[in-house]
Amino acid sequence: MNIDVLIVNVNLDLETTDGCEAIRARLAELRDDLTYAIVHWRAPDLAARTAAARGVLLGPNETPFPAYPDDLQGLLAWVRDQPGPLLGICGGHQVLALAHGASVGPVHDVPAATTTYANMPKVSGMTTARIVRDDRLIEGLPPEVRVASSHVDEVKSVPEGFRLVLKGEISPIQLMAHEVRPLWGAQFHPERGEDDGAGSALLSRWLDLFESEP
Repeated sequence: MNIDVLIVNVNLDLETTDGCEAIRARLAELRDDLTYAIVHWRAPDLAARTAAARGVLLGPNETPFPAYPDDLQGLLAWVRDQPGPLLGICGGHQVLALAHGASVGPVHDVPAATTTYANMPKVSGMTTARIVRDDRLIEGLPPEVRVASSHVDEVKSVPEGFRLVLKGEISPIQLMAHEVRPLWGAQFHPERGEDDGAGSALLSRWLDLFESEP
């Protein structure tokens, strides 16, 4: 069955689905004429389901990437091959960055988490980001926006081939976009609806891509 948006659960534990379910619910509120499905990144039919989808969304994660098994490299290779439209959110944004050669590490000056995020200092709540480059996903937004944050790690550098779109006051790489392909990564949580409308606007514009993409 063909679907419009395949939400890939990048959590280590396939039973950890709350973040992906929240994203699916928010997308359905914004566009109930599109279809959505969730699949874990280790599912044997991931490639087939991706081929049947019009776009891919990489969801958040709750485990440090050093704790993942070696087949994380297979996920990163799969992400590199995705032509788009693709949007990574929080941990999914970090997966996108890792796939394209960037590094991920703690926001605060502490040793990197290796097995769990428990007791690690975390960025949470509303933070400020400002537009540093035009992009179709943020068209019409004010120069400075408030976004919902919840993360321990952050992307440390913009991957080659990408550009910085929103720069955060805490984690600088809040939104990045590929220079050519329809690939985006958002460190914040646009699905939470706690912001000043920037998250919903971004998601709506991403979903609008399915009106123009084949």
